[in-house]
Amino acid sequence: MRLPLKIILLWLLILAVYVGCLQLFPHSPAPASAHLNRIIQSLLLVITVFIFLKEPNRKNKFIFLNFLIYFSLCILALVYDFVGKAFYIDKYAKHIFLQYLTMGYVLFMAISIIYVVIDLLFREFKVFQKYICTFIIALGIFIWLFHPFVQNSLYLYSTEEIKQFKALDSAIPPGSEIPSAVQLANKVTLQSWKDGKAIGDLYPEDNLRRIEYLLPYLEGENYKVLMLRPFYFCIIGMDVLILAFVILYFGYQYKKDPPQGAYIDKIMFLFLLISSIDILHLWGFNKSVEWGSFSELFIIGQYITVLTELMMVLFFSLRLSFITSVQGEFYETELATNPRQVSRLRDWVDNMVLSHFFNFKLFNGRLFQNPSEK
Repeated sequence: MRLPLKIILLWLLILAVYVGCLQLFPHSPAPASAHLNRIIQSLLLVITVFIFLKEPNRKNKFIFLNFLIYFSLCILALVYDFVGKAFYIDKYAKHIFLQYLTMGYVLFMAISIIYVVIDLLFREFKVFQKYICTFIIALGIFIWLFHPFVQNSLYLYSTEEIKQFKALDSAIPPGSEIPSAVQLANKVTLQSWKDGKAIGDLYPEDNLRRIEYLLPYLEGENYKVLMLRPFYFCIIGMDVLILAFVILYFGYQYKKDPPQGAYIDKIMFLFLLISSIDILHLWGFNKSVEWGSFSELFIIGQYITVLTELMMVLFFSLRLSFITSVQGEFYETELATNPRQVSRLRDWVDNMVLSHFFNFKLFNGRLFQNPSEK
């Protein structure tokens, strides 16, 4: 059976199991953009499995093993629709599951990207040394940012802002109009909170200021913005880490021009796009106060991510096609055994960029050397 057919059949099997479960078990509805995202990620998972199995360069196997683990989280994303409905029946089940799933995504994306950069910078390191460096950086930043969520799965329900919001919300009779900040300040004295415990009342001026700040979140479901803001700031922190390492990767490539596995630079560029879009998307969310507006922006952001992931499908597929070709197997084997004698592969994307945006002759050297010209 040909490799593309194997990929399609395995991918369709995953989708068939998912659709069958949707028909058999109770589940929560999800927007079309979320379904598309998961479907494409499942295809990336299948392609990455075969890249890992077919990879001729042992060092590159670990790069794609990391990507394989990252994309395998899409299986848990498919399971998410059934949480709180078919199993794990709990009031906070969906919140906890999605929270830790999101943390898993940003952690394993960081590990995948940082490992690629460590592998590029320190080629002579052994694999376990590269993983030690990767884990120290990725886990160190992750634990620093997310330790409250690791210690308390419902941390977002116990922050100072949410405690103060609950005090205001409980002071308003159900179904009545939201009073002005001054009226609420005459009825409610907010408290300062630390580690989930009240440590004292706010002074009158501080109390009024705080109520004015919290007042917009009393409308509709706007409180969700207030609740999720600390979590999304932590995700932005991880995205900045990922972005910094991708920039370091391209900076080192520009400065030193080391040979690298085919299409890995294109894959890294797409992760740069994903992390950049995520930062802009979440930063806009954290500056908003309306949950409805965020929901619309979230769906738009998912469609942009879907387009980027479709580009990933293209370049992961090209990587798989290349390493299973005679030319690709030879190039990758030479890269592993004698990297100093290997010129950087110039693919069709490089040729297109050079021909349209640069003086081709200036760059027709080692930086973009085509194997056919050697």
